[in-house]
Amino acid sequence: MRIQNLSNTILILSIIPIAAHAELMVGGFPPSGVYGHPISQFSATAQGAAAPLRQIAGNATGFLAPANISYEPVEGLLYVSDYRGEGIRVFPAFASGNIAPLRMINPPFLGQTRANVPLPSLDELMVIGNDCCILTLPLHANGNKVTLIRSIDWGGSEGSVTQLNNPQSLIWIPASDEVAVVDHDYGPSYAMKVVFHARTAQGNATPTRVLKSVHTVNAAGLAYDPIRHKLFLLTFTTSDNITFHARIKVFADSASGSDAPLYTIGGPASGLEDGSHFYSYGIGLDLPLHRLMVSFGTPGNPDGNRVVSFDLDASGDAAPVQVLTGSSLSSGIVGVPFAVPVDPLFANGFEN
Repeated sequence: MRIQNLSNTILILSIIPIAAHAELMVGGFPPSGVYGHPISQFSATAQGAAAPLRQIAGNATGFLAPANISYEPVEGLLYVSDYRGEGIRVFPAFASGNIAPLRMINPPFLGQTRANVPLPSLDELMVIGNDCCILTLPLHANGNKVTLIRSIDWGGSEGSVTQLNNPQSLIWIPASDEVAVVDHDYGPSYAMKVVFHARTAQGNATPTRVLKSVHTVNAAGLAYDPIRHKLFLLTFTTSDNITFHARIKVFADSASGSDAPLYTIGGPASGLEDGSHFYSYGIGLDLPLHRLMVSFGTPGNPDGNRVVSFDLDASGDAAPVQVLTGSSLSSGIVGVPFAVPVDPLFANGFEN
């Protein structure tokens, strides 16, 4: 029996034996003037400047800046948001080498794309498009003539209804059927926040809720655990715009307004206080391996790239379980980490 429901698939992935565990993958942005950037997978035991286990790389891929990628386990696919390529490239999850995508989704209205979320049980693909909006496309769309299912539109002004300005990250909360993004207010003080909308919202829609307070200052990324009903918000602090200290603030998935986090991850032992990392770039979860992954990058200095992983139950000044560093992650700026099983048996869902 094939499992078609995404939330059920995620639940089963979290309890399968370690032999089928997932491991970190990541893309990124190439250095200025360089064409193309690989997607790389690393061993769960790799540390430091370790080389990747495999890469999807080369001219045939068409990658320009594959910084945000989702693994869809039912069909065993990667949905690659290629920011500079202004499209979503779809690959077999266990592909390797210089191969062309199975499909390219690039309607003109998509523009520069950030995070995406495939919803196989609904046959939908949600994506941040044009650096402004939450778009819903047919999951199996192909080419540049794609019919848009719905769009939550750009706010476009101070006090806008949708409260979307330049959304980053994108999650889906199945229990409430909401989507959420990290964003900031349109004008001064450009306050960071987490904006929630109904998945089925259309046009100039009002958010279902907004999480915004001192606890969301300098928010840089968002991940969601549907098993434990927790939101993981990546933030940072800086007093001089030179030295940056990251923090992961963990909220209940019902959080709203000025609600405080349940707890925070960060401190001298955490590996999140290395001031050389200018960008707290992204955050992802590896549910089967029970890990939380955070990426950092320094423009013009690939040696400053870093991915720090924690046990998913970590709190306070916890030591990381994995720290990957340097240009093996990216010759430019490392993207948002995500997880893919290492066993191709799981590429097409589960059969019995």
